Amino acid sequence: MDDELTEAIDKADAGLIPSPFGRIEIVIPGAPASVQASKAVRDGYLSAIRTKLSRYQFILTGQIVLEITWLVPARSRYETDAKADIDNCLKPIIDAFAGPAGLFINDCQLKGLYICWRHAESSEEQLLFRFDFDAEQWSERKGLAFLRLERGLCVPVSILWPQALRRGWVELMRAGESFKEKTEAMGASYLALAGVTGGGQPFHVTRTIGFPVLSADDFVRGGES
Repeated sequence: MDDELTEAIDKADAGLIPSPFGRIEIVIPGAPASVQASKAVRDGYLSAIRTKLSRYQFILTGQIVLEITWLVPARSRYETDAKADIDNCLKPIIDAFAGPAGLFINDCQLKGLYICWRHAESSEEQLLFRFDFDAEQWSERKGLAFLRLERGLCVPVSILWPQALRRGWVELMRAGESFKEKTEAMGASYLALAGVTGGGQPFHVTRTIGFPVLSADDFVRGGES
């Protein structure tokens, strides 16, 4: 194993960067909260997830495949009505992982979602979450904001960058948007041009709730809108 990969693995183990192998596995003890649960129960489950996520100093910005395995005693699953149905648990779970305190920006990033339950030998329930992602698509959590471009599109940036870098980034984004519009008008497909703007896949402004969203001028000045 080369030194660069070893260093990346060490940083990933410390929560500084995502795994260079593009996979994160998280275990949350207890049963999941359903949409029918009380607000206190849902908030408690969200808090348990956010506590686990607090060690990660980054947010994933690319596409994600999420696999959820619910380990639950079979008797309680089949012979009681105490356990929530799987489909009623999805929304609270996804909401807990998204947003400024989450692992990714918005659930629009989920390109694949698989959930199942399996028999647990013990009475202790838990959920296993496995995230597969592009290891290159991420941003540091500290200083993360969104630069608003045309048509309500936003790209992740950092307000901690030096001003010269912020100014150069705005110029690069504008040039990329202009090129993209011209090329698309000539018949190029959207998917072929999605990354031309730079900064990875853009987000619509409605998908960035909770994050600072800055105009180009505000971003260059270093202030928040």
